[in-house]
Amino acid sequence: MGYYRTNNSIKKYTLKKREKGATLIFALATAIVVLIVLGGIYYMMTKVFRISEDIKVYKSTREATASGVNYAATLINQNKFNLQLGSCAQNPIKIKFKLSNDPNLYETVVSVCFIGYEIPPGYEVTGVAYTKPISGGKGEVYSITAISTGPNNTKSIIEASYKK
Repeated sequence: MGYYRTNNSIKKYTLKKREKGATLIFALATAIVVLIVLGGIYYMMTKVFRISEDIKVYKSTREATASGVNYAATLINQNKFNLQLGSCAQNPIKIKFKLSNDPNLYETVVSVCFIGYEIPPGYEVTGVAYTKPISGGKGEVYSITAISTGPNNTKSIIEASYKK
């Protein structure tokens, strides 16, 4: 039993001073290489693929206008508007955008109006005209108007009605 203790001493597995320095330099070099790789990935994701841009880039003014309408529909589904019948949102939604191959900023202005109710299938109708809200906001009809201004003061206008 004593034989194994003498052959497996701790001195056998300790590093010499020269080896400690080489290990430290190798660890620092590895850390620098990892940081360069992570920096390259970050650069590719933000600059090349434009994933984290605050301002969206579209191919045409029409595409930016359609995106404004879709954004307003999303806000309506999230109950962000508390409108009375026949009223419009006080402040229109303003969305800044860029066009591909154009460094200038442009703007889409989206206005939302609550225009009435429509009876969803399966609900009972009482009276001549249906003017009462249904619980849960079902059957509400909104008017969405999006106007985008592009290069050379070109305008793209989309008017849509949206039923919740």
